[in-house]
Amino acid sequence: MGSEGVVLQQLEFVSDFWLNLHHVLYAAAWDGRPSGRPVRRPAGALPEPLDGPLTQAERADWELAVGYYDEHLADRHLLFGDGMRALNAALVAGDLAGEVRAVLQSAAPVYRRHFWPGHDAANRQWVSELMPRLSDLGPHIFTRLAGLYGESWFTEPVRVDIVRVASREGAYTTAGPPHITISSSDRDGQGWVSVEVVLHESSHIFGGGLRREFAHVLGSAAPHHPQLWHAVLFYLAGGVTREALAGKGIDYVPYLYATGLLERAWPSYREPVESCWQPFLDGTINRGEALARTVDVLRTR
Repeated sequence: MGSEGVVLQQLEFVSDFWLNLHHVLYAAAWDGRPSGRPVRRPAGALPEPLDGPLTQAERADWELAVGYYDEHLADRHLLFGDGMRALNAALVAGDLAGEVRAVLQSAAPVYRRHFWPGHDAANRQWVSELMPRLSDLGPHIFTRLAGLYGESWFTEPVRVDIVRVASREGAYTTAGPPHITISSSDRDGQGWVSVEVVLHESSHIFGGGLRREFAHVLGSAAPHHPQLWHAVLFYLAGGVTREALAGKGIDYVPYLYATGLLERAWPSYREPVESCWQPFLDGTINRGEALARTVDVLRTR
């Protein structure tokens, strides 16, 4: 891995020093806050303490960097926060400037010496376990997923940054330009679930059309269902993963159910999603019919 990445089906998996440092400082800022703070943290939890034989000067540099993130960046969600997508894109492009660049450069020697070797090794291990799973399922799983959205699979490389810790969701994606970030430590993203995570995050690049379609068919009711499209995105990625693994005799429980996300976040969507989108996965109705049926179910409740 490293700067050249590991590429499979136009997905380029990279463990990048600067992206990891950025995310670790973001998470460390939250880990340093009082646990009783009544704000739901947007950062994932550090999987291991940032312990090491730091010198006094190193500790001062590190604490200054964490303090900067705590004061200026940590309250912004990595995906939705003001300026955070641009910051991420600048790190990927290698053209970050200003205060954040100076902060990262001051913390870089400490991170490189004490924490990066272990984080990079863990990221590489996550990818090394993912690759045979994706390869074993074959290219059909990718074309199947893209086809559900009326799209073709990626024809240009899409960068997938594997970081030791990410947002509280464990992964996030920006569509313009396409860029996926996945935590190697998220406990809900291990084993075969890692395949679904990759498919789900890829779906965010394809799924803009589905989001617009839902807004159209819902009409004035759209503001009342801002996450309905996202629940369907989860359902389709989980369904494709379950189908592929069933063909190999593996009984797979999709992320929505294994983590309790559907019941926890969207219990009212269970009936419309399952009753309308499973027939779509089965090929008995098309996407337009699934959309229309979903709206009908919601209106009769």
